Parts: sequence; C-alpha cells; structure tokens
Amino acid sequence: MTTKSSVIAQQGDTVFVDSDDLTSPIVYKARDSIYMDIRNNALLLYGEAEVVSEGTVMKAGFIRIDLENGEIEARYRLDEDSSKVEFPVFELDGDEIHAHKVRYNFDTKKAYIEEVRLEQDENYLYMTRAKRHANDQIHFEKGRFTTCNQEEPHFHFQLSRAVLIPEKRIVSGPMNLWIKGVPTPLGLPFSVIPQMENKAKGLVFPEIVPLSQYGFGLNDIGYYLPINDRLQTTIYASIYSRGSWGLRNETDYASIYKYRGTIDLGFQQFKTGLPENRSINKFMVSWVHQTDRKSSPYWNFASNVQFMSDNNAKNNLDPLNPNYFTNSFNSDINLTRNFPGKPVTMGAKLSLRQNSQTQNISLASPVMNINVSRFFPFKKISTKSSGIIGIVKSIGVTYSFEGQNRALFKDTLLQEGRYDQIGNQFIQGTSQKITVQTTGALFQNVLKITPSVAYGNRMNFQQTRKSYDAVNNTTVTDTLQEVGFLHDLSFNLQLTTALYSYYRYVGKRKPTLRHVLMPSVSFSYVPALNSTISDSIGVDKTLITYSPFERSLYSGTVNSKDQALIIFGFNNSFELKRSVSKDSLNTSKKTRLIDQLSIAGSYDLMKDSMNLSDIRATMRINPINWLNIVVSSTFSPYFWNDSTGKSISDYALKYNQLGRFTSNNIATTITITSKEGRKQINEVLERIPEYWNADYDYYMLHPEQVLNFSIPWKINLSHVYTITANTNKTGFLDSDYNQIQTFMFSGDVSFTKRWKLSTQTNFDLNDFKITNSRFSLNRDMHCWALAFHWTPIGGNKSFLFSIRATSALFQDAKIELRKPPAFL
Repeated sequence: MTTKSSVIAQQGDTVFVDSDDLTSPIVYKARDSIYMDIRNNALLLYGEAEVVSEGTVMKAGFIRIDLENGEIEARYRLDEDSSKVEFPVFELDGDEIHAHKVRYNFDTKKAYIEEVRLEQDENYLYMTRAKRHANDQIHFEKGRFTTCNQEEPHFHFQLSRAVLIPEKRIVSGPMNLWIKGVPTPLGLPFSVIPQMENKAKGLVFPEIVPLSQYGFGLNDIGYYLPINDRLQTTIYASIYSRGSWGLRNETDYASIYKYRGTIDLGFQQFKTGLPENRSINKFMVSWVHQTDRKSSPYWNFASNVQFMSDNNAKNNLDPLNPNYFTNSFNSDINLTRNFPGKPVTMGAKLSLRQNSQTQNISLASPVMNINVSRFFPFKKISTKSSGIIGIVKSIGVTYSFEGQNRALFKDTLLQEGRYDQIGNQFIQGTSQKITVQTTGALFQNVLKITPSVAYGNRMNFQQTRKSYDAVNNTTVTDTLQEVGFLHDLSFNLQLTTALYSYYRYVGKRKPTLRHVLMPSVSFSYVPALNSTISDSIGVDKTLITYSPFERSLYSGTVNSKDQALIIFGFNNSFELKRSVSKDSLNTSKKTRLIDQLSIAGSYDLMKDSMNLSDIRATMRINPINWLNIVVSSTFSPYFWNDSTGKSISDYALKYNQLGRFTSNNIATTITITSKEGRKQINEVLERIPEYWNADYDYYMLHPEQVLNFSIPWKINLSHVYTITANTNKTGFLDSDYNQIQTFMFSGDVSFTKRWKLSTQTNFDLNDFKITNSRFSLNRDMHCWALAFHWTPIGGNKSFLFSIRATSALFQDAKIELRKPPAFL
C-alpha cells in the first residue's frame, strides 16, 4: 500500500499515517519530548521544536501538528521563571516571521498570526493580529511600522488596519506617529508605504519652513515615479506665503555596465515684496553622467554640469542651501576617444565657468585636444642598456595639442538674452607642444642626469594694435582679425643625487641620527623668439611696449630677452634611531625629527640686475602623533628702501647686512584626546574613502573634525602666525612688517552616552577679538538624530535646529528651522 504522505520523526520512532490531507513529507524534531495524540490524530512537540515541510520551516517552544486537518500550530513556552521564551519563527519561501502564535494550513496556504514581527533590510513591521492568504498577502490590524530595531522602538507609525503585499507595498488606513509609546497629533488618513525591493510611486514628504525671508513655506513636496528598472523621476514643488515658488524635476537613469546619471532641472520665481514687488526668475540645470569603463574600450562620455541662469547661488528657496557661500560654478561635457595599445587619446569638451564675484561667464565651445603620452622611439635599437646607448634608448617623446573657441562676457548679457553680443566675444586659437627627454646615470648611478628640450607653438586668430588719440590724449586699443604665431623653445638639464649621512652618539641606547640630503641643480635656457612692439602712443606720447597677442586666447608670457636660469634646491630629512631593550630582545625605535626641510632658489644669468631670486624654505615637523608644525619662509638677499619697503637692486652684503625675510608663516596644530579617541580618529580616516561625498577632501585632511559619539572628548588647538614685509609703505613712520595671528579652538565632549556638545571659535590675536564662533548640541536618539547649531558671532550668524531620521528610508522626513522664531 502506498500513502500520499508520511511523518518522519527524528530522535524518536517513525509513525506512518495514511492521510489524504497531507501531500508531502513532514520532518520534525524536539529537544524535550514528542507525544502522539492518537485520539485527536495529532503530534505534540515540546522544547526547541522544529518542523520542516516543502519550503516551510516552523520553530517554537511548542508545536502541534494536526494530521487530520493538515494544520500546524506553534507558540512560545514558559521557562522555570514563568518567562516567555522560544517564540515561534515561521519561514516560508525565504521570508522569516517572528510571532507569539502561528497557525498555518498546508492545503489552503493560509496562516493566522498573533504578535508578528517582520524584518526586511532596515524596516520592521509589527502586527497584533494577522492573517496570511493564499496569494501571499497579509491582512493585519493594530500594526506598527518603524526603522528602529529595538524591542520597544523609540518611534513607530501606528497602523489601524493594513494589507501587506510582499515586495510591493503596505496599504493602510488611518496612521499616526508614536514617539516613546506616546501618540502624537501627526498622522495621515491613509498611507502607501513602498517596499525596498520594488519601489512604488507616491508622495515625498516636504520640508516645513516655518520662518524664512520668503515667509512660511513647504519646500520640496514631491511625487516619485519609478518608470522602469533603468529610469525613475521625481517632481518637486516649493511654495511660500509671500508669493515665491519653484518647480524641480530630478531624473535618475542607469544601464548596467553601460552608463548612469542624474538630470536635475529647476525653475524658481522670487517675489521681492513691497515697494518694488518685482518677480525674479531663475533657471537651474544639473547633469552628472558617467560611462562604465566596461561599456567600450574606445569611447568615454562624461558630464558634470552646474548651471545657474542668474549666476548667484544665494538666490535659492532651499532654506539650507549648501551652495550659499559658493562663488564659482563649473560645467563640463567631455567626449574622449582612446586607442588601446597606442599612446594617443583625443577629446572634445564644452566648458562653462561662472563666477558670481567678478560677474563673468567664460564659455568654451568647443575645446579640442590630442595627447600623446611618452613613447620611446629608440627603445629597440640595441639590447644594451648602459652608457650612451642606454641614454639614447631612454629618449622619450610627448606631444599635446589644444584648440579652443572661447568667449568671456558679463553675466547680464545672458540674463538679458543679448546672444548677438555674446557671439561677438568669441576668440579662437590653437596651442601645441612637443617635449623630448631622456635620463642617464653617471659615476655608477651616483648622479642622475635628465636633459630635455621642449618646443611650443601658439596660433591666435586675433591680434591687438594700439594707437595714440591726440584729441583725448589717450591710448586706443583695436582688435584685428589676423592670424599670428608665438613660439616657445627651452633647453633644460637637471642633475640630482642622494647623500646619506649617519651620526652615532655615545649612550646606553646607541642613538644614531640619519640625515638624507637630496640636492638638485638644473639649467634652463629660453631664447626670446617673440618680438614686442614699442611706440610713443602713451599719455603725452610716452613710449609703450606691448605684445600684439596680450588679449589673444593664447597670450602667454612674451620674453623680450633671453633667459638662462640656474635653479637649485636641497631637500632634507632627519631621523633618530635608538635601541629599546624588551626582555631578551633588542629592538630599535625610529623618530622623525624633521619630516621635510627644503631650500630652493634660482639665478638668472641674462638679467641686468637682481639675478638671484628670493630663497624659499619650508620645514614640516610631526614628532608626535598629536602635534603638527609647518614653517615656511621667503628670504630676500637684496637691500631695501626704508621709506617704501621695496627691494632695490643692490645686495644687502654691500651694506654689511645679509638680507631680510619678506614673509614667514608658522602653523601649529595640537589634537588632544584619549588613547581610545585617537584610535577612533585613525579608524575614521580609514573609513572615509568608503563613504565618499562632498565633504571627502576636507575630512581626509581633518579627520579630527568628524563628530563621533564613540570619542568621549577631543580638543583641537591651532595657531597660525604670519609676518610679511611691508612693501607699500608711505613713509618712515609705517611699520616695516605686517603681522597676522589667528587662534582656533575646536572640540567636543560627550557628557552622556547620547549627548555631545561641540564648538569652534576663531580668535584674531591682532585685534584681540573673536571673528567667528559656533556651538553645536547633538543628540543620538538611536533611530533619530537631533542637532542644534548656533553661530552667534561672525558674518554668517545663523540658527539651525533639526530632527531627522537616521534611516535611509526616511532621510527626507526631517524638520529643520534655519533661524529662531520671531518671539526669540
């Protein structure tokens, strides 16, 4: 006889049941005991019970299998202290449900569940009573939806009745927000919560702005529309009580292994109010596009566009406006052609540069370029690599070409639509350069020699001519549409080596000082190949010398005389090594006394006077991990005029003096924290590249500025002292030097596990006053973050209070006040 099902018991007897209700094997086990209720045709499992059957897994403290009706029931058990333990865990087709009680029918695929808890990514759904239907939908009542993983969540959305459609959405009736078990008046008459796997269209919660220069407003209330797996778009609207409004559309697109990008188009209208009552319109375009390297080895297309029609970042309805202090905006669209296996790349670019300070816009349309990376044409002439043959084989050639069509114009021309005048501002030109360089070694690789020759050619399609206006006694400048050439030629020779010195001192630890000196000297000869024009066309017909290409696209530097420069430099580092005895092991410890000490200058053989340049010196010291010192100085060997402060052509030695320091700068930074705090700072520095954003560069340089609740306290002290020679004196009574001293104090302290107070203050020691000060109070509320920022001193006085969710799902659910209410 065959049966349609069997019950297989582990750690016990096997019972075969001839039943038409069960159609697949059931495997079960229990820790304490298994009891067969023959009268009711049921199995009872006690203690860590588990039942497995065709994609269904049930675990609980107690499980009852009804063999007659094909049902399974699971619930928790009580331990010796009458505490509830071993709650049911129901796994069905990969989904895991935690509950207090579960009843499931194998035939109808329906389930009745009490006190259920579902977990998906960072979302948690609690249901008081729920029923699972055959179509996988779960109908439940008295639900709680949250992103807090605590057993009693810090906040949740209370759902009266709802339906869960797996991998799609949760649709509920009335919903309101509860915080710490207390209901709030915030809620909605109904809600649609999209699931993370399949994004659903729906409303985007706005940012409420209770007070701003535009009045009360709602910022970025939006509607999200996922079109397909490659395309999604969101439409935002902002409106304020004083009449200002804005629309914005953000569209994301992507194709796996091909490309991805984001287009953000916006329009804003500002109302100035009485008495002018004018309307100011503003268009904004942002476009970021990246091509996957796997899509094509030959072509690459990329864009990074940030355009504002009014050339002013301060005009924005966003109350936070992260670009408020930004004065320049760059836009580039690039197309690059690669040639695999060849050192050649070609490209074309559209470029736009906006500057709100100068109120200028620079447009390059297009920019064409060809680059040939270094190749070695004589690499295969011989198998030898020493002597003259090695120098010839090392000859490398590089080449670059660029052509542009560029215009520089005032932003008012664009705002007023005067495109004909913009077209008249375009100038054109090309530039190309070829460099031939080789490297060799002398005296058994002790001395490295690097000779090179470079030739450049600049072609401009516009030239300048100047004439004298006798009526107004001024100089008149005219632009001519004529082609002209500029030529650049230079010969260079560089010698470098490295010298190692060791100084051993007497002592128990046998200290040894290691000094590494890397001197370099180079010679550069630049002949004057371009002529200038000299004529008596100045005021009162004075003699003026000018270049006909001074207003051309590739004007560059026009040398009227040959140049022959001797450039010298010395780089030094000092390290102390001493032995450290640990038990029977002899180890050494190294300490960097001076990380870098460099001295550099040049001497021009062709100049009539002041041939020797100023001497520049830089020193960096980091003897201990909490102290960093950088010193830089410029020394002039020439004497100076006491009344004006300017240097003269005579050496200071002629007047029995060595010279003077024209500038000195000392920057000192001290970071004080606990040993554990310093370890956390180093870990932050390592983790920053994994979470790149707009603040990446700043925090890579200043990891100690990261606000970390794991660091109990931290203090940063910085002092910058700058002294420069006064070269604009108006008389003997003026000071010979200008001094600037700035002291910055920053730090934070966690006075509880969740509260942290931080501050940053800049103090001008010259005027003895605080130039800027900011205080911040932060509260880590596990699934919410509260912050209070106050800047009482400085040109950017502000107030910001914000509370936001830490979950990515609710990143737009935030309340932020940019300035205090009127009654404060």
